[in-house]
Amino acid sequence: MYHIGIDVGGTNLVAGLVEESGRIVNKVSTPVAKDMTARQFGSELVRMSRRLCEVGEIAPDKVQTVGIGLPGVVDNKRGLFVQNPNMPFRDKDVPLREMFHEEWDVPVFLGNDANCAAVGEYWAGAAKGCDPVVMVTLGTGIGGGMVVGGRLFTGFANSGMEIGHMIIQPNGILCGCGGRGCWERYGSASALIQLTQLEMERDRDSQLWELCGHDPGQVQGRTPFQGARLGDEAAKRVLSNYLRGLSVGMINLVNILQPEVICLGGGVSSAEDDLLLDPLRELVWQGCFDKTNHTKIVKASLGNDAGVVGAALLHNLV
Repeated sequence: MYHIGIDVGGTNLVAGLVEESGRIVNKVSTPVAKDMTARQFGSELVRMSRRLCEVGEIAPDKVQTVGIGLPGVVDNKRGLFVQNPNMPFRDKDVPLREMFHEEWDVPVFLGNDANCAAVGEYWAGAAKGCDPVVMVTLGTGIGGGMVVGGRLFTGFANSGMEIGHMIIQPNGILCGCGGRGCWERYGSASALIQLTQLEMERDRDSQLWELCGHDPGQVQGRTPFQGARLGDEAAKRVLSNYLRGLSVGMINLVNILQPEVICLGGGVSSAEDDLLLDPLRELVWQGCFDKTNHTKIVKASLGNDAGVVGAALLHNLV
């Protein structure tokens, strides 16, 4: 038997036919139309799911469940896509399960995308065999998910683990959520890019300028790591400031939750260990209250597939 996992992004939809072990049999993807309505979105998810069966030459009745990882607030009990910041439509409380069942009567599970990534790493990735597990995704913002006691933790209203919006600097940098000093304004890929651009303005002789073709708008998350590898002092200062901001949120997670493992995902996490994970682990250890029981900090191993695998296996943890 098989499961279908769909990873919903603001730009692309990716669906995979997945075995219970977490192995992906095949995948299909499609871009998100800029004028897509909520109704069209629901139909597209069904179309992709059926396409997976065709490509994999699998009869639809061999699919046990469909899981959908969504970028926003979901209510799995009621089958609703409650609120989303990134999709073309802005409808609230979209009855996604009901829409799906209008075309295909198969059990449908909904989850936040970061929660799905946590499920994927817990079930088939770098956190397999560990509990509790925290997933931290470093992208435009910072997403989070947690598995404890073999179940997803989402809070009483299903919107818990919004770790990117823990305040680490009172009255700090304004966040897109309207608050100030949110962790994602200091530890996300976006924050890293902004720190790099600011340091470039301070140091016009930095090699960072060459790395981005003398266009600050072309700075990427990997740019300061490339500069640091070349020995550029400005790039080293960027990473030092960034790691301090990133470590504060990590220290809070360890002190409050004491997970067995924290998995880091997102593009930033692909940096070489000596420039990211090694100094980050040291900073976190220095700031942790309990220095005898070490939370492991590791790279997520499923990469871009974590959301697909986790969505497909949501039925095991919700």
